[in-house]
Amino acid sequence: MKVTIFSILVFGFISCSVFKRAALKYWTSHQVEEFIKNCETNASKIIAEDKAMNFCDCAVDVVAKEYPNYTDLQNTPIKKIISIAKSCQ
Repeated sequence: MKVTIFSILVFGFISCSVFKRAALKYWTSHQVEEFIKNCETNASKIIAEDKAMNFCDCAVDVVAKEYPNYTDLQNTPIKKIISIAKSCQ
């Protein structure tokens, strides 16, 4: 049982790191965490929490590639950001 729990934790950590790796090419770790937190808070209002987490882990990479300057992203309408992240559904 301990091995299974450990495996799940390690896999989860590696999975999250892989998803966020592309975003970290453009944004600081604080900016990535801020984006994901805001995304999960808003997305979980309309979809299940686990799906919101998966969506946001993908969206952070897709959006960071489109907006490598985090400041530019903050001035972008939410509809545009959602449109960019649509591939993550």
